[in-house]
Amino acid sequence: MRCLLRIVVGEQDLPHSQGVYDWVKTFLWKEGLPGLTIRRGEMSLDYRGMVHAPVLADTECNDLPVILESITDMDTVDRIKPELMRQLPHGQISVVHGVEEAGMETSDYFVVKIYTKQQNSWFKESEYDKVLRFLQNKGVIWATITKGVAGYGKDHVIHKQSFFSLSEQLPVVVECIVPAQSIQGLLDHLKKVVTEGAVFTKTVDLIQNA
Repeated sequence: MRCLLRIVVGEQDLPHSQGVYDWVKTFLWKEGLPGLTIRRGEMSLDYRGMVHAPVLADTECNDLPVILESITDMDTVDRIKPELMRQLPHGQISVVHGVEEAGMETSDYFVVKIYTKQQNSWFKESEYDKVLRFLQNKGVIWATITKGVAGYGKDHVIHKQSFFSLSEQLPVVVECIVPAQSIQGLLDHLKKVVTEGAVFTKTVDLIQNA
């Protein structure tokens, strides 16, 4: 079964000079994980109860939270977990287990996360509204699109944002909640169109939808 490895840590919270997401990105890349998406949060409350907010012009110096996500398997997670824990003494490392299609009848709602990049054959920045309308027609709830600051996909080429070059290959994450009656139809269609990226699904308890 596939799982989602999720790491949340302060951008500068490493015992040496290398930036935290640069180290994790390089480590996971060398360990052969099939893809990685890195997003930067807007504010955070860290393990000491301290608030971090964007107060400096140089974003990386604010020590904002960094969210790193990779779809992999538990054997890989168990193999790399000791080194992650050693290198990241503060932060959060968690695993979200996906759901197999055979178990789709076990829940009323599902979370679907689509990991892709800004410009490809089916997903272009200029057509975000088209993607959202497609999801709306498939019965999804509260779809969101967020951009990453760095990542790599199955081609194992690392793309990252820089001051002088705004890469068109930066990662994008589409997230939504899907009712059980719509999940299979949505997944069947995504299998056809998501030729560059990955799709992850898990069950979820929907507490409020207003």
